Amino acid sequence: MAEGVRGAEADEDAGAHAGGGVRAPARRERAERVRESFVLVPLLGMAAAVLLAVATVAFDLALSWLSAVSGAEEELRDTLRSLTESANAVLGTAGPATLTVLGVVFSITLVALQMATGQLTPRVLYLFTRGWVAKLTLAVFLGTFVYTLVVRYAGGLLADEEAGMPFIALVSTAVAMLLVGASLVMFVYFVDGTVKMMRPTTVLDRVGRETLRQIRALPRDTVPAPRKASVAPLEEEGRGGYVRTVRSRSDSGVLVRVDTARLLRWAVRNDAFVRVLRESGDYVATGSPVLEVHSPRRPAHLGRVARAVRTGAERSTFQDPAFGVRQLVDIGVRALSPGVNDPTTAVQCIDRLQLLVEEFAQVPQGERVVRDRKGRVRAAVPLPQWEPLVELAFTELVLFSSGQPQVTRRLAAALDDIESHVPEARRAALRRAREELRRVCVRSMPEGLVEFAQTADHQGIGG
Repeated sequence: MAEGVRGAEADEDAGAHAGGGVRAPARRERAERVRESFVLVPLLGMAAAVLLAVATVAFDLALSWLSAVSGAEEELRDTLRSLTESANAVLGTAGPATLTVLGVVFSITLVALQMATGQLTPRVLYLFTRGWVAKLTLAVFLGTFVYTLVVRYAGGLLADEEAGMPFIALVSTAVAMLLVGASLVMFVYFVDGTVKMMRPTTVLDRVGRETLRQIRALPRDTVPAPRKASVAPLEEEGRGGYVRTVRSRSDSGVLVRVDTARLLRWAVRNDAFVRVLRESGDYVATGSPVLEVHSPRRPAHLGRVARAVRTGAERSTFQDPAFGVRQLVDIGVRALSPGVNDPTTAVQCIDRLQLLVEEFAQVPQGERVVRDRKGRVRAAVPLPQWEPLVELAFTELVLFSSGQPQVTRRLAAALDDIESHVPEARRAALRRAREELRRVCVRSMPEGLVEFAQTADHQGIGG
């Protein structure tokens, strides 16, 4: 067993190239968990505030003790007493005020975000929870409140008026004022970010950048996708004697990520090959097939490998760039609905979709493979495929572009540009979309505008 663990660790190091390894994806997965968590950063901010309060209280306690034992003059003691009263007043006001402002600001912000997502799509609300500005703002505000609370409580415990040694919160008060200033600065950035979230272009850019980052992170070490799920690659290596389908043991939900590190360790220990049967974004019910195991003998602990397939309440762009494309299409389709009738927003969606599809054209088709130190394929994970992604990006927009020459002209330009940048083998899906766009224009446009509506224009109707 120890040899298998050491082998798995070596495999992780050996496969770190071209997306075939697991160490870099594991780091990305941990970073993604931090980004998706809305409580981790605020909790760390409150913990840091407690530590800072303990440090400043200890420093002020030393100053108070020195002033008491030094035999200061009466005038100096009166001044120190006045400073103590002023410090207590500042600390007593700063903490509750920041907490009150925080509650009001976040309440108004959530209402504004609900209005914004109602105009675009509810699936972009996660951008707010993933944003660092909102988390840091919450951390600074809560940290300020906790800091003032701890300092005031510690000051009340440590003050000894009968012995003539009042607690002088000089440094603590200065730090509290700095925290209040930082809260005001974060408040300005938070409001600025929230207002930008209500602008369609800001949301489209953020979705586009995140999706582009995930497409570029897709591995380049792939094998052709099998025609049947039961076909294992490299059968000549003798790992296909035992075949077993593993069912999901997680709660029903959307497949959000596949733990390739766990798959590799388990496959090395059992000399097995594991194929993931479901794609990221698929809804996986408890007990449904998710993995297929090929090995020369009956492997042990099949339940452990099932934990590598993780489900969640909703899709995430992590390991699922098609979800970003889905969001852009949803925004464009809603903009073209009769109740909204905003073709310019649809054109802006097509701008981002063209960039994403062109970038995805550089990704090899097939399955992502995870190799061990000797180069053997130990696991295969399905990747988004070219034709389904092109259909996802353009089919609905083409159908909903009926009667909108601005949109049809921009779609024609996007399809022509992408077709000129991809090899011949990938042009069939684009030509089908172009032909469907032609039929939509013929059906929905006056005869004199059919040719105009099919003319490529990168601005829709522009220069």
